[in-house]
Amino acid sequence: MEFTLPPVAVIIVGYRNSHDIADCITALSRALPEPEFDVFICENGGREAYQKLIADLSYPQGPCTIGPLDPSAPLIPPTDLLAETRFLFVKQRSSRVWAACAVRNLGYAGAINAWIKRLQHIPSWDGVWILNPDTVPDPDALAALAAYAKTGNKGMIGSTILPYPNRSRIHCRGGLHWSKFTARTVIVGYNDPLDSTPNVADVEARMDGPSGTSIYVTRACIDRIGLMDERFFLYYEDLDWGMRAKRCGLLGYANASIVQHKGGTTIGSAKTRSDRSPLSVYLENRNRLHFVRIHCPGCLAWISTLSFAYALEYLIVRSPGNFFAAIQGVLAGLKKETGASRLYGELQRRQASR
Repeated sequence: MEFTLPPVAVIIVGYRNSHDIADCITALSRALPEPEFDVFICENGGREAYQKLIADLSYPQGPCTIGPLDPSAPLIPPTDLLAETRFLFVKQRSSRVWAACAVRNLGYAGAINAWIKRLQHIPSWDGVWILNPDTVPDPDALAALAAYAKTGNKGMIGSTILPYPNRSRIHCRGGLHWSKFTARTVIVGYNDPLDSTPNVADVEARMDGPSGTSIYVTRACIDRIGLMDERFFLYYEDLDWGMRAKRCGLLGYANASIVQHKGGTTIGSAKTRSDRSPLSVYLENRNRLHFVRIHCPGCLAWISTLSFAYALEYLIVRSPGNFFAAIQGVLAGLKKETGASRLYGELQRRQASR
């Protein structure tokens, strides 16, 4: 009997934040019956974090139950990137969960790609919904995304993102706009009233990429534009993916898809500069130049200069550690460093010891 999946595969990448993932799956358990979905989790934080994830998902008050361990149970075998996989069920619905432990930290793009590569060998699914682990989607969020993919003829769709738990203002409509003049991304629709009615066509014209908080991507879109660029490791991979989709006319915004986002619980991308982790500062500055080299190479000198200037802002807010991380990130970008790096590991250990 051929193994099939429901129309949607929900992909979540975790890094030692199992409680967030449990909350996310609890919210998913309340989703509308259609479209049906299964959940695929990649834990990037090591075996201890993976064991905690399984425990937090399957304890008596958790959102899942452990699936059967008999030979007839649905199984996606381990790969050279996903060392171990546990099979669970979401309580109160038919959705299944595959939770995998990465052999090492694959980064955001690498973890997502690891699952998509496995899913590409399985028929029947129409799209993947990539969710940040610290999200709380509304019950109709997925249905709105899948519906707009069909009615709007779009292949990559962003949601309306709200800060959690505040539902009075919008954090993001769909995604981000990239400004080559300021070398920064601008959040589309930031701080709009929740009850305001947007011009969807205008939002889509302004968007250059979806918010990585919630990305729905059709199988046809993935076949056309390819997977995420794993050279980014973390930061800018969603914007790069969105730029590729936009060039094909596939980037869209589903206004009715509401997803709440806690924000900054995985890598320390806090709201204030002084509170940000050195790891997030380093990778953002490094990957900005990698992104520019791909999409706007003529601006590289200008944006490199701006990046050094922006690093000084960390000294103004009395964050010398983040100033150092920013400078090192810019230098790494100029050296064309990509993927995981020695300095990344050093900053990661420093963050973990806090």
